[in-house]
Amino acid sequence: MNVRRYRARDMRDAMRQVREQQGDEAVILSSRRVDGWLEVVAALEDGDAGVSEREQQAAVNAVHAPREAPASGSRAPAASAWPADPELVAMRQELRDLRSLLTRQHSDNEAAQWAARHPLAAECKARLMDRGFSESLARSLAGSILDDSTVEQAWERLRARLSGAIATRHPDILDEGGVLALVGPTGVGKTTTLARIALRQIRRMGADSVTLVTLDSQRIGATRQLQAFATMAGVSLRVLQGVRELRDMTARLDDGHLVLVDTAGQAPSTVGDESLFAGWPGRVRCESWLVVSATTQAAALRRVLDAFRKTEPTALVLTKLDEAEQLGETLSVLLDQHLGLTFVSDGQRIAEDFHRVETGDLTRRALGEERRAARGMSRDERWTDETLADFTSAPRSEAARRTSRDAGVLEMIHPVGKGRYATH
Repeated sequence: MNVRRYRARDMRDAMRQVREQQGDEAVILSSRRVDGWLEVVAALEDGDAGVSEREQQAAVNAVHAPREAPASGSRAPAASAWPADPELVAMRQELRDLRSLLTRQHSDNEAAQWAARHPLAAECKARLMDRGFSESLARSLAGSILDDSTVEQAWERLRARLSGAIATRHPDILDEGGVLALVGPTGVGKTTTLARIALRQIRRMGADSVTLVTLDSQRIGATRQLQAFATMAGVSLRVLQGVRELRDMTARLDDGHLVLVDTAGQAPSTVGDESLFAGWPGRVRCESWLVVSATTQAAALRRVLDAFRKTEPTALVLTKLDEAEQLGETLSVLLDQHLGLTFVSDGQRIAEDFHRVETGDLTRRALGEERRAARGMSRDERWTDETLADFTSAPRSEAARRTSRDAGVLEMIHPVGKGRYATH
């Protein structure tokens, strides 16, 4: 609130000064005669955040300090900022509280009127909010429902709209090779996700098409965990001390070879200001994927996405779907950013519980509906930990034949990138 004091010869002159200085929206708070002059206090709400205790004390001192009266016959002094004495500060806070109360009442009345006009949409909105979706997203999704629809038609339309709004990404780096680093906060499953991606690549390209690298020298047991997996899978593991060693190693990469890099988990407040691959030569294809957990609360997930934006990730991997109480909260955050989902995990099994994202299935999970029955798989398609030894011991030629035979099965799902604002 902008509060000012004016001195004038009469009220007409005072009103003219108020309009010139603060506009027609200003409100007269008080007026009084001081030393033959008319002193007027006017206020204009401008959305400021109030004053500090130091400013308040300075204002109080200014109020009690003696002021010289203008000389007789001189012109009225220019308008000066009215000091924020305690009474005015309290008045300012009361006005803010009153405005906030009126805004809430208006919003409640508007919501009630909207619900009365569109009962079916209001029911769907309430159901979405019960599943953890934010109020704004639930209102946006339910706003497309026609009043003459049945409940089944309305929910089918809502399901299709939500599914179409989830952005996905089909990464080329898994087919063309390069350097892929997994970044993210601690405890979201980066190392396990790295192993799952490696298993998928071994099945498609063979064990000698993948190299594992870890830059995580901080977490106890991280290197040992990857070493055990690398030994079992028959792939090489490199423990590097920094990005420079990684750059030197990848300079000798063969075309089509994939280097999977495990990085140390970081808190949002400690994320660096540039990408892991800043300044790398353009001939090496480099990407980083951000791994996030579906169990992360909405506010914390927003902080993670905002902090790791500086690392320039190109895709998202969503883990721990099976542990999330409500996926609606997670989707409400993910729908408000540009990165597309590429993989999801929903269990502890290394191979079977890691999938390319399917928006229809993710939507049904979020809405608390029954998932579609899994397609029947033959033994050749069902790659479990027990069959991993067969792949590690098979020669490359056999792996190549197996890749050729199963390529159609592995690439049956081709997610299409959706628009970010499809729900609005």
